[in-house]
Amino acid sequence: LGSAHAYIDAIANAGADAVKFQTHIADAESSPEEPWRVHFSTQDKTRFEYWKRMEFTEQQWIALKEHAEQRGLVFLSSPFSEQAVDMLSCMDMAAWKIASGEINNLALLKKITKTGRPILISTGMSTYSEIDAAVEASKPDVIMHTNSTYPCPVDELNLRYIEHMKDKWGKNMEVGYSGHEYGLVTTYAAVAMGAT
Repeated sequence: LGSAHAYIDAIANAGADAVKFQTHIADAESSPEEPWRVHFSTQDKTRFEYWKRMEFTEQQWIALKEHAEQRGLVFLSSPFSEQAVDMLSCMDMAAWKIASGEINNLALLKKITKTGRPILISTGMSTYSEIDAAVEASKPDVIMHTNSTYPCPVDELNLRYIEHMKDKWGKNMEVGYSGHEYGLVTTYAAVAMGAT
């Protein structure tokens, strides 16, 4: 929690417009039997323990939002369960940011849509048909080209996909870019390719 508050101050000092977190609720999205995909945490024996340690209470999320707003930042957090949507709905967030891994979670998308808030969807690892289904379920305001490699090598970015997204979905929504690479050059290139 202290790191999250320090992060808000650091990016506010750097001139950011918004801060985006992830809201995980271990009991809603995992179990003690969930295997590690990549065992990156030496202090947690299971992935469930990691999620449990990383989750915040509703009051802690409210305090983070208030801190962000005091620093002039828009507060966002990506939900990873319907319970997370319930918790975040009480906070009057400006918009919903859907992570690439949740694009096929149509129940989650439909629940978010009922809130009436703008929706931004990342599309990493998704096919055209999966994006179509997510668009149909949630009527997003923005879909973003995303490569889900962390960090993404420059030769795997495929920024030309932005043009295809604009042709296919750009008449009804904005097409953006969500990057996981180092530096800003790729972001400038994505904007030059038409990402908003």
